[in-house]
Amino acid sequence: MNQIPDGICVDLETTIAGKIPDDVRPKGQKRYETRILEVGAVLWRDTTQTFGCVVNPIPSETTLQSSQDLFQWLRSIYQKPEVTINFWSRVLVHRDSLTPDMFRRKEEPLVWLGRTAQNKALDFVHWHNHPSDGPDFVTESQALKGLIAFGAGRAWLAHNGKSFDYKVLEGCAQRTGFPIPALVKQYDTLHLFRKLLPGHKSYSQPRLYSALFGQTYNAHVAIDDAKALAQLCRHVVLAETPTTKAPTKAPTVLLGQARTHFSSPPFPCVPMDLTFQVRRPTSTPLIPSTTLTPPLIGHAQARLARSLPKTLRQIKGIGPKSMAALAALSITTVADLKEQVDLHGAEWIRDNLPFGVNWRVVSRTII
Repeated sequence: MNQIPDGICVDLETTIAGKIPDDVRPKGQKRYETRILEVGAVLWRDTTQTFGCVVNPIPSETTLQSSQDLFQWLRSIYQKPEVTINFWSRVLVHRDSLTPDMFRRKEEPLVWLGRTAQNKALDFVHWHNHPSDGPDFVTESQALKGLIAFGAGRAWLAHNGKSFDYKVLEGCAQRTGFPIPALVKQYDTLHLFRKLLPGHKSYSQPRLYSALFGQTYNAHVAIDDAKALAQLCRHVVLAETPTTKAPTKAPTVLLGQARTHFSSPPFPCVPMDLTFQVRRPTSTPLIPSTTLTPPLIGHAQARLARSLPKTLRQIKGIGPKSMAALAALSITTVADLKEQVDLHGAEWIRDNLPFGVNWRVVSRTII
């Protein structure tokens, strides 16, 4: 039975939020303060039908004259300025939304991407004050209205949507005063794939895509993430669709000929699984499988809780590059990182932190 509902695959790229006071964030709205930078959506049964846009979360009436003004404005809405500017720049470059003549001085987008956040911020300020010189930005309100129109009458599917995308969209709806229709059914493909595609070590979308198709895609660009999610949905449906077997006929022997012809094979046809799974060396458990006696369990749990690092920087093996990589994934606390490891396994650290990071050391610190 098909358990992937018909509808659109949705993905967002967003600013990197910092710490927000509890009295600012509405109760139950964990991602309220996160601002949208890109929206991508694809009808997964017909990927020629797409919706995508890049978003400028800065209100047009905001006065910006320098990079420091932009940094200060991002801080005022509880974002992390440097990592937000760097990630925003990456999205625009990898989405091919920039051309050499859009910058204050003409240069290739990849060259511009390697510049400092302060330098790139000057171009964002220029585009804010001279919109015709920059990318085809829309406002958050326009992006939300466009997505709702594209997804009208259809289910919405997002990977890890319950924890991230849907909460960001709800925050956007509250800020802009344009509510998402109550009839929209929202599904989280992370939970669907865990049920329908059992046995994978990681269910992060890029890792699952690579395991199933043996290739990578332009991850963390919303429209490409949405297309990749659509391909995963089609894979699940095709795997579930039963094949129609032709009736088996008895072998027909043609007299007078030395060769016997069969209208069907004289032996059962067993389908072969030609997918090659990546085999990794078996590693020793990160934590010895010792059994605590009942009287010590409570004391051991309390001791482990006290030993957890207070911040990401205190985790052994985490440096500036790892901090930036985690921030790009909206992971800003030890609890956020532990949640991902508990959800996907310690290998998630290896797959998402920069090459060379001792992921076993990191995992031992937080597990």
